[in-house]
Amino acid sequence: MRRRVGLAAAVAGFSVVAGIAAGAGAVQAQAHVTVDIGARDPAFSPDGSTIAVSILGKIWTLPAEGGTARQVTDGASWDTRPAWSPDGRFLAYAARSRQGADILVRNMATGGVRFLHGVPGSVGHMQFHPDGSQLFFVDDRSQYEAHVWRIPLAGGEAEQITHTRSWHEWSFALSPDGNRILLETGRFDGTDLYELDLEEMSLERVTDTPEREMAVAWSADGTRRAHVMTHNGLDQLIVSVPGWRKQFLSTFDQKQLAFHPSGEWLLVLGGRRMQRLDLESGEFTPIPFEARFEVAGDPADDLLITNVRLFDGTGDEAVPGSAILVRDGRIAEVRTGEDGGVPEVAPGTPVIDGGGRTLLPGLMDNHYHYWQPLAGADLLAAGITAIRDPGSAIQDAMDFKDAVRLGVLAGPDVYTAGPLIDGPAGYHPLVDVSIDDPAAAPALVRALKAQGVDLLKAYFLLDPDVLAAVVAEARVQGLPVTGHIGVRTGWRQAIEAGISGFNHIRVWRDFLPLETQADGRDMSLDGGRNPVGRMQADWREIDPASPEVMSLLELMAETETALDPTLYIQDVDDGDRVRFSIEEFHTARQAYERMGEFVRRAVEAGVPLLAGTDNVGLFNELEAYAEAGVPNAAILRAATANGARWLGKEDDFGTVQPGRRAHLILVDGDPLADIADLRNIDLVVKDGVIVFGGPPTEPLVP
Repeated sequence: MRRRVGLAAAVAGFSVVAGIAAGAGAVQAQAHVTVDIGARDPAFSPDGSTIAVSILGKIWTLPAEGGTARQVTDGASWDTRPAWSPDGRFLAYAARSRQGADILVRNMATGGVRFLHGVPGSVGHMQFHPDGSQLFFVDDRSQYEAHVWRIPLAGGEAEQITHTRSWHEWSFALSPDGNRILLETGRFDGTDLYELDLEEMSLERVTDTPEREMAVAWSADGTRRAHVMTHNGLDQLIVSVPGWRKQFLSTFDQKQLAFHPSGEWLLVLGGRRMQRLDLESGEFTPIPFEARFEVAGDPADDLLITNVRLFDGTGDEAVPGSAILVRDGRIAEVRTGEDGGVPEVAPGTPVIDGGGRTLLPGLMDNHYHYWQPLAGADLLAAGITAIRDPGSAIQDAMDFKDAVRLGVLAGPDVYTAGPLIDGPAGYHPLVDVSIDDPAAAPALVRALKAQGVDLLKAYFLLDPDVLAAVVAEARVQGLPVTGHIGVRTGWRQAIEAGISGFNHIRVWRDFLPLETQADGRDMSLDGGRNPVGRMQADWREIDPASPEVMSLLELMAETETALDPTLYIQDVDDGDRVRFSIEEFHTARQAYERMGEFVRRAVEAGVPLLAGTDNVGLFNELEAYAEAGVPNAAILRAATANGARWLGKEDDFGTVQPGRRAHLILVDGDPLADIADLRNIDLVVKDGVIVFGGPPTEPLVP
């Protein structure tokens, strides 16, 4: 049985001809799903008998040897980062909402919960001071600003401990006496471990390597430490015990570590599963678990929508007087035109009269970083029933994807690349994995596929030979590769290597002198070369009509290499005048117009266009294409059929055809005439379930 969950959605305001009364929503029965993967943020109780862990956005506890998990938290928040008090009476955790995250403390005996502190972003690792008087935590404002704070349990102001600018401290561990803190910190050129004396605020470097060193742990008796060093797509787990130091090599899977209070073994969480590492023998033993979620059961799947102007995503026109029958979550019949008739349905089947409005496939944002799990409801309300996530921390990416798939979380289908595959000293250390050896590419690609990614994302610090090795193995594994490149590797080089698509309009390596470009080894790519950092070069120096540009576009069309331009994010308007000089502002406007012309010429040349936003709003992006002169039918395909085809899933979704999944939107207006009409969404259907809909502002008319 498929498990689906929808937003509370009514068909009020539509003409319901049969089955349910106007205003009634889909009735959903209760069901459950059981998962044995998706664990993160493990924490041992002080006596070592119990593990607290986050599983798909809720806090659970289970025996230290594994077994059936017991759900501790419930509600609308996404809950992570459990931490036990030293006496085992309290469990702190972070409850994430769309406005930020709250640190809550739960009395494990009574179930009572009290608020301790709130942050505007999210909360990273948490740990109680050994005397129970304070709680230490990471205030994760962004991937550039994540620092360690502490707050008294009795209440009061939180105090920031680390203050490094544009660096991060994502993991830390307190010494048994609480006077020192072991933390990983860094930005470019890797991360290292430091020990900070909390009384004297003196700092001692522990490691000094060019690699990524993360996921620190410190045993309760203070004699043992562990951390993970990542290089070339491999994790090296390093455990230091008095008298010896052991290293264990494994694939990259964003590990987390926790010492058992006895100090005899280490919990190693990777790939969202847990293992026990016996420190004496060096043997790994799985810690299995099962967590049972209550979810909404399957509603009735049959639905008939009549009297609509149908744009099915396959051509340039919309056909009035059409009808669509949905059965078991998929499109069963499509009748087009006034002479097409209406499919016969069983008594009691809901029938919605579309009132002559436009019916289209559900929209797809091909460049949406799903970093906020509770954004799914807003995406559905905007008609977005699928997203392509081209870069997220692998744990987050797979958690959010699974939570939507299983019905634990409302949201669009998620097709994810997992981490950015970048060169040394990667630009986004929280959401990337670095590689500089072509020979290491096959193992990394296979490891990411095994963890469930749908595609790969190549990033701009990859050298050409490394990118080619990644793409070659991805083709063997059946994974398309998209690339935010243009610094070390040109677009033509990447096409010749077999890449499947590009993100952003960053083609200056193919057309501009290298001395005019940043090399990407510091923050220069976010400014310095151009007043608008994301432009990163002066597009006035690139002629979109030149033979060089047209030759590249023709090659992209010939090889079906797609373009996800993220055009709108590079726009400037009158509100930007205050931060630019008059010359800078007009330079930016002229450059943006050149970018728009590049997109239009790409579509005219036959390059597959993928509508993607980088999280700034799909309607904005589509309207930017229209302003640049892209035909509206091509714009609609860029936000529907093209994304499914790029993923190799054109037979599953993206068009309104029999056999496709019933991802549908009903729009008041005609987006083929005015793309802005797409904002007037009255109904959203995902897998046959009405997930958004309400009374229109004006009565429906035939």
